[in-house]
Amino acid sequence: MAVLLCAGGALAQDMPAREAREKGMSRGCEAFKWPLDKERASFDSSELEKIGSGDARGPLNEQAFVLALLPVAEVAYALPPGGKKKDDETRYGGMLAFAAPEKAGVYQVTLSSEGWIDLVQDGASLKAADHSGVKDCPGLRKSVRFNVSAAPVALQISGAPVDSIKVAVRPVE
Repeated sequence: MAVLLCAGGALAQDMPAREAREKGMSRGCEAFKWPLDKERASFDSSELEKIGSGDARGPLNEQAFVLALLPVAEVAYALPPGGKKKDDETRYGGMLAFAAPEKAGVYQVTLSSEGWIDLVQDGASLKAADHSGVKDCPGLRKSVRFNVSAAPVALQISGAPVDSIKVAVRPVE
């Protein structure tokens, strides 16, 4: 366990899935640390808004959308992405700018596929408050929680193996 803790933030967002695999367990969607029923329902909708990397959005609030990603080398990130570097020539990423949330608090960002999530505020990456991820839940891959202040926010996705990804953002209840 100490070795895993020392491995740094690059492994942190995938820790639950890794532990389950090492123990020979396959727990599916029930393996997430918190319920993601709202996200799953949103991702199943055929009416999800499609947006492009680099777009500016209104306030950070509850929403779900499909984000069109670009090759990582073409993304104009606010800060260099965190996470373990993967072969950038075969990976995709994206960035969105949000106005300040109406209310500071804990927000979670959920992805439909593999990818690294960074939230940037006031020129710094926010440290994840908690994370949960599984590899055997159809349509959901990971959810990461961040303490967000009442300031503009940049959402950065990197290391995705696909050129579009479903994203859900919402305040933690």
